[in-house]
Amino acid sequence: MWELFHWVKVTLMSDKIKKTGPFNSLREFIDAIEASGRLLRIKEIDQDQYEYTALMYKLIDEFGFLGAPAVLAERVKINGKWVEGPVIANQYGAADIEALAVGVNLSDIGEDQVSNYKEALKKMTALCPIEGIKPKEIPTEAAPCKEVILRGDEIDLENFPFLQTNPADNGQFINTGNLVTIDSENGRNVGTYRMQIKGPRKIAVNAGKGQHGEVSLSGRAKRGEKIAKAAVIYGADPFVFAMSSSKTARLEQDELEIAGGYLGRPVEVVKCEDSDILVPANVEMIIEGEIPLDDMEPEGPFGEFFGYMGEAMAEQYYMNIKTITHRKNPIFVNSFTGVSRGFITSPGEANSNFNMRKLIPNLVGIHLPSDMVGFFFMSIDKQRPGEAIEHAEKFAQFLGIAKVLVVVDKDVNIHNSLEVIRAIAARWQPGTASKILKNAVGLSTDPSSMGDPDITGYNSHLSSKIIVDATRQWPEEGGPESFAPMNKDCLLDSFPDALNVVEKKWGHMITAQRKKYND
Repeated sequence: MWELFHWVKVTLMSDKIKKTGPFNSLREFIDAIEASGRLLRIKEIDQDQYEYTALMYKLIDEFGFLGAPAVLAERVKINGKWVEGPVIANQYGAADIEALAVGVNLSDIGEDQVSNYKEALKKMTALCPIEGIKPKEIPTEAAPCKEVILRGDEIDLENFPFLQTNPADNGQFINTGNLVTIDSENGRNVGTYRMQIKGPRKIAVNAGKGQHGEVSLSGRAKRGEKIAKAAVIYGADPFVFAMSSSKTARLEQDELEIAGGYLGRPVEVVKCEDSDILVPANVEMIIEGEIPLDDMEPEGPFGEFFGYMGEAMAEQYYMNIKTITHRKNPIFVNSFTGVSRGFITSPGEANSNFNMRKLIPNLVGIHLPSDMVGFFFMSIDKQRPGEAIEHAEKFAQFLGIAKVLVVVDKDVNIHNSLEVIRAIAARWQPGTASKILKNAVGLSTDPSSMGDPDITGYNSHLSSKIIVDATRQWPEEGGPESFAPMNKDCLLDSFPDALNVVEKKWGHMITAQRKKYND
């Protein structure tokens, strides 16, 4: 298949390209991806035939969920006409790209994607606890996102290459926009929500029940406000986008301050044209408008991250667009939700692990595998019978996305799904080391979940969940008096240097063979 495409492979990087993160902007990040040989550039692609969508499925099949390259299409056919991009996708998909984004040196990035992710996680863990850095306001004339200003009838969203990702989606969506709202009680909130294009100057805002954006908007409505001025950040740098897309920030925390903490410098912000809202200055586009707080409209459906179609919403917020500012020749970003990974996850995982160790001192780590949506892995240094299920229950009660919670011993690498599966097979007894929770908090995007008629929105659904205690069962838990030793442990106990010897003798051959597979 690869003769159909143009792989960009660069061995020598220009001094003008920043080699590793943190990056100041999305386009600086893209330059580094391309220079490192991790970008597939395509001249044009027909999305009326859903070629872009099919290509992403194919790349995941070929390279794996954590190995597929980023894809940039220079021109896209939408609604019968060719629209100039470029449109990029999967820029956060591969683990080596994530490592690049968070500042791992290229020399430390190998062929093994699990190891690359762990290097990124190590880098982020070293920064915890994160101390936020307040954004720094810069003048309008210095802000790249202000190079072009469109107002009123000059605005037509259909002139931009926002994609309809799935044939069953209800039209084109902005699915990588970060909504910025400010309220008097909780301050600034930056959150990522799907936004259906409903007209030339109108978008839906799917901030579901319980999400911070919805809490902000509904709180203002309850206080009697009729209109909320808002802005949509589009095309942000990796850290700003990750903080708005993850659950790292609490309601009262400012995502831009946390992003600054990870960046090690203030996020440069600029004032909006139609409000006092401050937004990142180096993004590709800012969409400004007003959200009526006393009116709702239908929205969706949209293909969600479980890989199934998400439900249509009978009532959802919408925004009337007043102004758009953008860079010259902006870069457009599409997330193929449910196909590939949407943002870097190591900062959020590092923060969650740091905070949860305060509650569970013997916690080794927690991990939500991006390629196994609905699974939650936790490793502990087991100290007593029954604690695996006890600790997992704490997460099950508030972590809606987790349906299958697997707890393993400290010797199991939770970032290697195969190791976890092997632990389940060898250490779990379903009849005695399981617990099923009924009517727990689920997600509306889970196609199997049960709706609660008394609740509407994102967290409106209930789900049963299972806790799998895949730790070695103690005799008090019905386990054997002793577990047989693992074959690998027997090898390393007797020959502790065996793996190092192999690496010294044949490491170059292993690397060469791995490259053959990748090529």
